[in-house]
Amino acid sequence: MLTRARSRFEGFAATVLVVLASGASPLAAQVEPIAVTIVGSLQSELGCPGDWQPDCAATHLTYDAVDLTWQGSWTVPAGSWEYKAALDDSWTVNYGANATPGGPNIPLALGASQAVKFYYSNATHWVADNIGKIIASVPGSFQSELGCPGDWQPDCLRSWLQDPEGDGVYGFSTTSIPAGSYECKVAHDESWTLNYGAGGVQNGANIPFSVPSDGALATFTYNTDTHVLTIVVTPVPVEVVSFSAE
Repeated sequence: MLTRARSRFEGFAATVLVVLASGASPLAAQVEPIAVTIVGSLQSELGCPGDWQPDCAATHLTYDAVDLTWQGSWTVPAGSWEYKAALDDSWTVNYGANATPGGPNIPLALGASQAVKFYYSNATHWVADNIGKIIASVPGSFQSELGCPGDWQPDCLRSWLQDPEGDGVYGFSTTSIPAGSYECKVAHDESWTLNYGAGGVQNGANIPFSVPSDGALATFTYNTDTHVLTIVVTPVPVEVVSFSAE
């Protein structure tokens, strides 16, 4: 599940005198499935022979190796639909609402035919669309350190804010930002059209933050009601081991 501000770094590597915490980012690269299918009551409208068919290639998502995210867009007719994500062309592994294995179908209500983009993260198992959920990212001066092609890129989803728990609080965590001073904002829909800066102000000032040391855990939490982004940086825990002379 997505690590939030309440999370703590766990696991220690034992050495003499000083023990430094070690571990991968909570959103570290995963072993990706062979295929991810949007399965649901809308599949026949999107080119499948029928609905609820996990092996229909017409509704396969495409893996974006830069974003580390599965994505796909279709024009969906007006109506009330339901869907979920099925892995490897079968029902064996599937995820529904709140990133739940075998969980409830995800509703999608459209008043008119429109383009809908679907997303799946294999790191968190969150399935979402850009109509029923806010698609928000944290563009900033640190993104290239995460593997983005550059900085200040709202369409690079390595800094994608996610809400697997469905509580309206979006977040992501990483240990990949080197020590230094940085700035960032929140952007919606992979563009700068709608963005929020310091204090949750639309088009507001950049939000500064500092990382005290390499390997520190940086947790970004976005409140969608206030549009305030909170950044908590947890330094690498250090355990000092004392010895007594005999």
